[in-house]
Amino acid sequence: MGKKLSIIKYGFVAAIVLGVAGVGGHFAAMHYQQTMAVVQQKKDAQLAEQKAKRLEREAREKEREAKRHPNKKSAVGDADAMDDAETLEQEMVQKNLDYGRVLLSYEPPTDDGIYLVPYIIKGQDGPMLYVSVRHLGQTPQNFPGVDVMPDENTTYHIRPEAQQVTVTEREGGGFTEQFDELVGGETLKALRVIGRTDGGGVKIIFPREGGSNDDRLLTAIECQQVDHMLKLYQYLQEKKEKGEWQAPATNTATKEDTGLPFEGEFTSL
Repeated sequence: MGKKLSIIKYGFVAAIVLGVAGVGGHFAAMHYQQTMAVVQQKKDAQLAEQKAKRLEREAREKEREAKRHPNKKSAVGDADAMDDAETLEQEMVQKNLDYGRVLLSYEPPTDDGIYLVPYIIKGQDGPMLYVSVRHLGQTPQNFPGVDVMPDENTTYHIRPEAQQVTVTEREGGGFTEQFDELVGGETLKALRVIGRTDGGGVKIIFPREGGSNDDRLLTAIECQQVDHMLKLYQYLQEKKEKGEWQAPATNTATKEDTGLPFEGEFTSL
C-alpha cells in the first residue's frame, strides 16, 4: 500500500512540474509577442516622425519656390511630381518581363502570414496596377483571400476568382498560396484606405470560422508602400493620358501583351 502511495505521490509531483513548465512556456511566448509588438510600434512611430518631417520640409521648399517664381507654380508642381516619381521608382525592385514589360514592386514578404503586395507593370501601351494577395505558411490551407478592416464598421472582401489560387513551395521550406488581380472596385477602395493610414491600424484577416493566427495589423511600412505605389501609378497614368508615355526599353515581342505574369512570378522576386 505504501509503494502505491509513493508512486501516486511522485506522479502528482511530476504532473505539477510539467504543468508549471507548460504555463511558463505560455507566458514566455506571450512575453515574446508583446516585445515584438513594442518594437514594431517604435519602428512605426519613428517612420511616421520621419515622414512628417520630410513632408514639412518639402512644403517649406515648395512655398519658397512659389514665392521666388510665382508665374511658374504649375511647372514647379510638374517637376516635383516627376522627381517624386523617379525617386519612388528607384526605391523599388525592377524586373524585365516578356512582351516588353517592366515590373515595379517593393521587396516581397518572406515571413509567414497574409499580405497584400501591390505592383505596377509598365507595358508598351501604358501602366497597369495589380495586387498579389498571398498567404505564406508551412502548409497550404485552401487560401480563401483576405478581408481588410480599416475600422470596426468597414470590411473590404478581396477574393480570388474560381481556380485562381496557386500554391508554390518556397525555398527553405513552407508554401506560398497566392492570386493576382488587376486592381479595381473593392480592392482599389481597400488600397486607398490603407495608403491614407500612415501609422498602421488596418486589420488584414484570414476569413475563416474561428479566426486565424495570421490575422494581424498592417505595419506603417506596408501602408506607406501601398501609398507610394498608388501615387506612382497615378503619375504614370497621367503621363499616358497626356500622350507623354514612353514604352519601357526592353526586348519587345509581336505577341499581344498577356497582362498578368505567369504563375509563381513573384514568389522569387
